This record gives sequence, structure tokens and C-alpha cells, in this order.
Amino acid sequence: MKINPYFQTLKETIEQKKEIIKFTLVGGLCLTFNLGILWILTDKFFLEEMLATIIGFFLSNLLGFFLNKYFTFKVRNTNIWKEIYKYYAVMTSSFIANLIAMFILVKLLNIWIVYASLMIAIIFYVYNYFMHKNWSFK
Repeated sequence: MKINPYFQTLKETIEQKKEIIKFTLVGGLCLTFNLGILWILTDKFFLEEMLATIIGFFLSNLLGFFLNKYFTFKVRNTNIWKEIYKYYAVMTSSFIANLIAMFILVKLLNIWIVYASLMIAIIFYVYNYFMHKNWSFK
């Protein structure tokens, strides 16, 4: 049976881009997890937005570390503590910029915390991918 050329091209593209697709899926899952944490902490437990951002950031990145290590980049038999250090170094640089951006968007521009977090996550996607691929898991 002959495969439709469109599906053949799609299959080849997916095969070539597996790692970036996996990174995107992990990021989407972590983003959803983080947004859920933000919503629950701020809307249900009335926690201050910046504290909720800190908690959501650290919990979602712990999930992201393990998913990226074993699923995206398939890193095995390495020094996990060194990788965690590098991973959190990258994420801390993103985190500092995240806090500044959240303050500006939420406190100064009055943008809803979930929208603000979504915008920020998109901005740091590319930076985080290249840093984790080329440094955190090397």
C-alpha cells in the first residue's frame, strides 16, 4: 500500500524533530501544571501572586527536570546532582527574569496572572531549550 506523500512528509518531519517535539510536550505539560498551581494558590487559597509564582515555578521545574532528562534528552547513568545544579542554574536565570516580568505585567499593567505567566513562558521557551540541550544535560 502506497502512503500518501503528505503523510510521508509529515512522518519524516516528525522523525527529524522528535527531540524538539518532546521538549515542547514536556514544556506544555509543565506550563499547564504551573498554571493550575497558580490558579489554585491565588484563586482558591488566596495566596499572594508573587509567592504563588515562586511555588509554581519550583514545582513545575522539578517535574520538567525529570521529564526532560529521561523522556526528551534520554540521559542515563550520569551525575544527577550535577545535572540538577545546571538545570536549576538555567531555570534560575529564567526565574529572575520571570519575576521581573510578572511584577511588570501583573502589578504595573494589571494583566491577569495566568495570562502573564503564559506570555512569559513562550518567551523563555527557546532560551531554555538550547541551554538544557547544550549545557544542562551534557
